[in-house]
Parts: sequence; structure tokens; C-alpha cells
Amino acid sequence: MVAGPLRTRLEAPTRPHPRRRATPPSDPSHLLEHARKVATRQNNPDDDMSAANFFIPSLPGQPDDVQVTMYGGHIPSAPPKLGVKDTHSDAHLFFFMVRNKHIADTERTLLWFNGGPGCSSFDGGLMEVGPFRLVPNGDGKLVEAEGAWNEYANVIFIDQPVGTGYAYMATGSYVHELKEVGAHMIEFLANFYKVFPEFVNHDTYLAGESYAGQYIPYIADAILSSKRVPTNLKGLLIGNGWIDPANQYPAYLDFALQSGIVKKGSAAETAVRKAVDECEQHLKRQKVERIHEGVCERILGAITDSTIQNVNGQSMCVNNYDVRLTDTHPACGMNWPPDLVDMHPYLSRQDVKSAFHATRKSGPWLECDGQVGAQFYTPRSRPAVRLLPGLLEQVPVLMFAGAEDLICNHVGIERMIDNLEWNGETGFGNATQEEWHVDGRQAGTWTTARNLTYVKINDASHMVPYDQPVAAHDMLLRFVGVSLLSAAGPAAQVPSRIGNEIPAVLGSTHPNGTALSDGETYASGSELDALPAAGAEDGSSSSSGGGKSTGGLLSGSSDAALEGLVNASSALVLVALMGAAFALFLCVRRRVRNGAGGSRLARVAGGDGWAAIGSSALGMGGGGGGARAGKHERVGSRASARGERGGVRDGVGVGEGGDEDPHELDELMSRRGGGAPGYRDETTEEEGDVDGRRTGSRGALGRRDEEEKVFGLGDDDDDDDVDLDEPRLGGAGAPRRHH
Repeated sequence: MVAGPLRTRLEAPTRPHPRRRATPPSDPSHLLEHARKVATRQNNPDDDMSAANFFIPSLPGQPDDVQVTMYGGHIPSAPPKLGVKDTHSDAHLFFFMVRNKHIADTERTLLWFNGGPGCSSFDGGLMEVGPFRLVPNGDGKLVEAEGAWNEYANVIFIDQPVGTGYAYMATGSYVHELKEVGAHMIEFLANFYKVFPEFVNHDTYLAGESYAGQYIPYIADAILSSKRVPTNLKGLLIGNGWIDPANQYPAYLDFALQSGIVKKGSAAETAVRKAVDECEQHLKRQKVERIHEGVCERILGAITDSTIQNVNGQSMCVNNYDVRLTDTHPACGMNWPPDLVDMHPYLSRQDVKSAFHATRKSGPWLECDGQVGAQFYTPRSRPAVRLLPGLLEQVPVLMFAGAEDLICNHVGIERMIDNLEWNGETGFGNATQEEWHVDGRQAGTWTTARNLTYVKINDASHMVPYDQPVAAHDMLLRFVGVSLLSAAGPAAQVPSRIGNEIPAVLGSTHPNGTALSDGETYASGSELDALPAAGAEDGSSSSSGGGKSTGGLLSGSSDAALEGLVNASSALVLVALMGAAFALFLCVRRRVRNGAGGSRLARVAGGDGWAAIGSSALGMGGGGGGARAGKHERVGSRASARGERGGVRDGVGVGEGGDEDPHELDELMSRRGGGAPGYRDETTEEEGDVDGRRTGSRGALGRRDEEEKVFGLGDDDDDDDVDLDEPRLGGAGAPRRHH
């Protein structure tokens, strides 16, 4: 069956024989075939690829109040054969791109791949790191996702190899080797950059999970070796990856015993251990390493078979992707996650395919295409672990693992790292494994050395972002080095720390944007007190584990120090400005008082003027004008006040009849005049009595007019509010920056 319409190009006309007379063809079908080829070439959408044609205004079921910039469609990926353009395989990969919401410091683009082989990257796009999720039983309604990775990066979800998801090719043009995957991606990127040339300069990352542990190293190697695509490759992220079969196959039993799936000393352990022994003997006899070993696949089968139980007449077994769950036998996890129930009909709808510009792929959408997987048997491909040492010399690599996954479990990944030699040493050596906290709880552990970072995520399955979206996003931001000192968005409001770092948070909202309740805080004082001083212990930060730092959020010796300098500098500048303003105020008052002929300060009961409202709002009144107070906001609450018209306005007095608490300036003024807060100027008691009976009068020229000229008292519109939204330095509501 042809997965997509076969398009062939018009061949060059043959030159007639010089000694023969050219005669028109007698068969009219030749002309019809010629016309069909010309029409096909003219209607080939590949000849008119543009960003405008790939633009997706919105998706069916998308919330009206959510705006996401999206692109999608098919891009040719058939690599040249022996230097000649391939016009027969009709290979096209499908991409779905979501643009970033914020640019923290530089443009970043991340290419996401799911595994299988043959599984669509819509697993990542609609269940893990994409901007939307499908509402369960919601008839195709979408909701905005928490922890989406496009907050600070452009994310491109790619269906590959050809035939996967919305990707298509001509009949029989399947991919069989990992080097072919790399070649197809080079062709795809070359054509992609023609449509989106600005992406050439972006910091680019490759990310994915499961069998993408094979895809990503091969694609990275192809990019770094290619002269056709000037991709600015900055790093690789592999989650629960299938990378090193020789170390990962035997680890099945160890993980099963640790997690309690198989009981130590049980008959199940004996059966599984026998399968492990057979696998290891087979691997020793093998002269060539392979990615799939049928003998070794029996280990996983023995484990799942040992968990079969009859529940209400239904055979159930452990979920291979999340050992906390069960599934029907023999699926054992293939029916998970439950989101697939809604994804299959949604992505198969004609209006949805039209919105994604994916109508050139015939038939319904399949999460994992069995034929693509069967054809991808990789007879000559070596396991991707052999490429890692060379890649680690050029780019940083992050490996992360959900602690509850069986099929690509963390024990096997850790064993692979222990036996891997890169950048002059084997394993992590003396690098410290440190606790990683996100949003007030331990998210997992973090280890870094010589360009390799390993993160184990607690309470997470084979699909880490599906279970722990906020922690997974924090992990991404740390690895790619996003500096949140100048960033916006919910990620800047989630506290995070590794080891002895000081947790910090910017703003006072939850990751979903809702306000914190009264008294709620992300980092408690007791938690901060419990932390040892940064750098007090040996190897104090995992970000400095002997290699290039991968922390861009909070680093005990870099970003935290920078933040401290910024805050301290800001505080000093603000204090200096306040001091200068106050000194100017006292100087002007001294001049005015001397110019008024020896006036003195005396308290006026019930007078208006400087008013201390709440804790920080100030107001200044003038004759006939209202004494106005500022506003101070904290966690969404707003305190505001203003002085009322009337009363004695000659000079500076206590607002609202002096009922409010005295302000610091009142105390300073009282030291000068010997009285309590609230004063007016009078040359004699009689004149003061007269002044005290005046209401709303501006008075004659003198000290008060001079004050009005300097400070503009009494001339402002009383209906205007003074906005003092900035919280006080050091106050309870002062924001803390999250790195």
C-alpha cells in the first residue's frame, strides 16, 4: 500500500538518433502519460514550501484564550543516492513546531523524538512536553499543559523514521539502519532551514526517550559530521533511553528485585535468573554487538509472566513502563497511558489532519506502526553507546531516568555509565550525587562529570514529563542554561535547588499562575536554616562535578553570587537615592524656615499632611488639597488610603486626624522641632491661631508658597493615585529570584 501519493519527476527527453527520422508516437497513451507527469510536477507541494503554508492558526478543540504560535507539515527527507537526488522513495518526515513564549537570553530550539522504533512523536507533543493535553473523554477538547517545554525554547516534534505517525513514503521504502535515520534527518534539516533560515543560528538540542537513545546519538553524529546543515548543536537529552543492550539487558533482574516485582529467593527469581544467564552467554559468543538480541528479550518476558494474576476473570500483569501499575495480559503496558484512548480518534480526524497539514498521509493515525518497527531491524548498526565518548568530547549530554520504569530502567542506565569511559576517565569517579529539590520536595538526584549529567527522577515512569512535568521542565532549564534572572513565565516562580544551593522563587504564584494563599511559601525558613552554607562541604555543587557546568538556574558559586550582587547593588542605590532625597528635603525646609523670619515648628492637633498609611504608603497634603497616601501591594492584596479635604493645610500635619501610626519621617521631624509627628509653621501664636482657623486657603507668599513651588503641594489632582507597587527592600513581601 502506498503511504502517500507517488510523485515522480519528468525525465529528460531522449535525443533522436541522427540518422533516423523522428516520427510522432502512434500510441496516444504516451501523450497522456506525459501530461500526467507534467501536471504532477506542477502540483507538487514540495515546490512551494514556505512558512506561511506551514502556519497553523489553531487546532480543533483549542481553548479560545490560549495563543500558541504553531507550524506543521511534511518536509522531504530522502537523502541522495550515490550523489543523485532520490525521486522514487517519496520519503517525507512530518514536523509539528511550537514557538517559544519567552526568550530568556538567547534563542533555543529543541528537536523531540519518541522511540519504538516506529512510535509517533505526538506521544511527546500531546502527553509530555507539548503545549496541550487532551481532556479525557472530552470529544477532542484541548487544555493548556503545565510544564510545557516551549516556554523558553522552540520545540519541534518529528515523526520519523518514514512511515511513523504522519510521516510517509512510497511502498517498500522503509528505513533499516540507524545511519539511514541520520541521513534522513540531514536532508530534513537542509530543507527545513530553507523555509526557516533564522533557525540556523539557534542553540539547538536533540531530545527524546526510549529508543531515541539510539536515534539521538546517530543523528547528532550525522549533524556534527555534515557540511550541509550548519546546525549549532549544543547538547543532547535522553530519557529512559535504550542505549547499551549489553549492560541494560541483565539489569532487568536487578531492577525487578529492587522494586519488589520479583521476590528474592522465589521461583520467579530462579526462572528470570536462568534467562539472564542464557543472555550473558549469548552476548559472549557474539562477535558483533547488536541492538536487539532475541535471546535476551526473554528476560523481560520472564519477569512479566511471573506477575500474571487473575483479577475478576481477567489476566493482569505488571506495566512494563510504570511498575506501580498493572495492565491486561499480554499488553503489560501497551494500553498505557490512558490518554491514548482520546489521541487515536483525535489525530485520525480529517479536520485535525487538515489543521496539521498532514492530509498527505492516508489512513488513521497510529501511535506505533508495527511495520515500521519490523522493518527497522538494524542488522549492521552498532549500539549508540559506542558513539557517546566521541560525542561527549564535543557536546554535553543529559541522561535522565524515571525511577519506576522497567523496560529502560535506571539500574541499566547507571550500569552503562559506570562502565563507560569518556574524556579520560571511567564512570563518574569522585563526582558527588546530590539531592535535587523542586517546588519544595525532593524531585530526585543529580550527578555531573566531564560533560555528562545523569538525573534520576522520583515517582516517574518511562515517560518522565508525563508524571513530573514541573520537575522535568526545571531539569531542561538547568541543562540548557536558561538564566531566569531576566526571564518571565511560571517557571521563574518555581523554587529549585541542587545540593546546598539556596532555593529561591520569583513572584508569588503557583506554576499555573494562581496566587499563593496567605501564609503559603515555597521555601520555609526552617528549610533554609537546615541548609549548610554553600561550599561548606567538599564537592558542594553537582554543577561543578569536574566538568562543564550545566546549571543555568541556581549555581552556588555563579548565578547565586550574581543574584546577590544584583540585589545588594539595587538596595544600595535605592538607599542612596532615599538619603539624597531626604537630605534635599531638610535643606529646603531649613532655607524656607530661615527665609520666613525665624519660624518654628509646633504641633497641630488633627492636622493633615504627611500620613503613614499601613506600613509603607505616604501622603503629602497641601492647603486646600487632600493628603494622599500611596499603595503597597503584596500577594495580590492592595492597601491604599488618602487624606481627606479640609482641616488645617498650612504646613505638614498628621493625616486623618493623627489616628494612623507615625511615620519614620515624623520621628525625624520631631527630633528637630521637639514635638510629636505633625507640625505647622507659625511665626507667632496669634498668627498660628488664625492660620489654624483657615480651611482651604492657600495663604500669602512666604515659606508655604516656597514649599509648594519646590514640591508642587496642593496643585495635583486629588483623584490621582500614587502607585507604590514595588515592595520594600527586606520586607516580608520582597520577591526572591529563582535561577
